[in-house]
Amino acid sequence: MATWCVYHWIYYTTPHKHVTEHVPRLVITDVPEGETVTREQVERAGYRPHDYGIPWENHFLKPVTQDLPADLLARIGAGEGERIAFDRLQELAAAPSLENGRKMAEKCTVGPDPTRAGVADG
Repeated sequence: MATWCVYHWIYYTTPHKHVTEHVPRLVITDVPEGETVTREQVERAGYRPHDYGIPWENHFLKPVTQDLPADLLARIGAGEGERIAFDRLQELAAAPSLENGRKMAEKCTVGPDPTRAGVADG
């Protein structure tokens, strides 16, 4: 079985250095060998990561291999990121609902979400 992940690539500059971080947002476990996880499946299951309201901005979906950045592998190994089994992802993708659509938007928001303009948090 393979593992895939949706991760957020964060980069910023300080006066003395350029910093890059890779943060796992969704880790998809128990993916059968030879299967591919697509953005379509992830979105239909209710996960739509975004950066400043732009879908998939600075977010990537890739299989977890040794080719991924070391900080990302360390974070996945430490248990960061929401976990979901591939079978469950497929179940959610087969029966999308409005509630599914809210999940990742709430968890992966960086900056203001234009779809929530005028909505009070609380």
